[in-house]
Order: sequence, then structure tokens, then C-alpha cells
Amino acid sequence: MRQGLISGVGFGLSIFLLYCVYATSFYAGARLVEDGKTTFSKVFRVFFALTMTAIGISQSSSFTPDASKAKTSTASIFAILDRKSKIDPSDESGMTLESVKGEIEFQHVSFKYPTRPDIQIFRDLCLTIHSGKTVALVGESGSGKSTVISLLQRFYDPDSGQITLDGTEIQKFQLKWLRQQMGLVSQEPVLFNDTIHANIG
Repeated sequence: MRQGLISGVGFGLSIFLLYCVYATSFYAGARLVEDGKTTFSKVFRVFFALTMTAIGISQSSSFTPDASKAKTSTASIFAILDRKSKIDPSDESGMTLESVKGEIEFQHVSFKYPTRPDIQIFRDLCLTIHSGKTVALVGESGSGKSTVISLLQRFYDPDSGQITLDGTEIQKFQLKWLRQQMGLVSQEPVLFNDTIHANIG
């Protein structure tokens, strides 16, 4: 409704401006020619220049709805770009382990994505993955399978509960070291413009 109103007002103003230029040019030109202060050819050149200018301005007003959409989209993009993550990937602090067994445990984990706070992904999730075992997470799209990996690699932290690796909460580990202990093939793999060896390695 609002967009239609803006578009209608913009179109109406553009047509009004165009006809105002026509009327003003004809009136002023006729008076000057009548008074002998100029010639018809000069008036026509000025009239043509003003008409082209008015057409350009009137056509630009038709982009008002697009400009409004662009402003809204730009604001949402910059809101994402300016958002500061609570997890600093360059932080070198934290502990490391001499050897990793691979015992993973989710203890009463609850989580919502920051961009979708009204959708509960996990509520009181408990999950134990023993070292050396193969585990498959099965579920429909959007059930949280990828979210388990994102939480384990600390792309996000849970809203409540804790995730442990070999009995130690993962927030206590150095983030770079923690991620180096995992190998991940995402569901949407990215291929680099390089050799097969470089992509695999």
C-alpha cells in the first residue's frame, strides 16, 4: 500500500513537472519573441534543452520505489556487516590438549540463532558421542543437524548448557586449536580454482 502510494505520487509529480516546463517555456518564449528580444529559433533551442532536462528528472522519479527498496536492503546488509561477533577467531588465549581422544558431549544445550530469536533450534539437548564411534545425525531439513557442527566448532555458543571435548568445556580451548582438531566436508563444498591435490589438501 505504502509503496503504491509513493510510486503514484512520484509519477504524478514527474508528469506535473514536465507540463509545467512546457507551459513556462511557451509563455516566456512567446513574450520574448513578441517584445522583439529574441528569435523563435533561440526560443526553440532553449525549449528543447529544458524539455530534455525535465524528462530526465521526471524519469528519475520513477525509480523512487527502487531507491526505497535499496535503502532498506542496504540498511539490513550494513547491520550484518557492523555486527560484532562474541567469538573472536583471532583470539590466541585458551588451553590445548597434548592428545585428543574425541569424547564429545552436549549437556542440556539450548540454542536459537541470533538472526532468528523466535525459532528454538535446540531445547535441553543431550548428546554423547564416544571416541572412535561413527554417528549419523538424521532428520528433516532444518532440524538442527548442521547446527550441531556449528556449535561444536564454535561458530556459535549455546544459549544455555555446555559442550565438552574429553570432559573439558570447549569455550576453554584455544579456538584455532579446537578447529584444527576437526575435519569438515560441508554439504555445499567450495572448489578452489586450483589442482585437485590443492582442493583435497
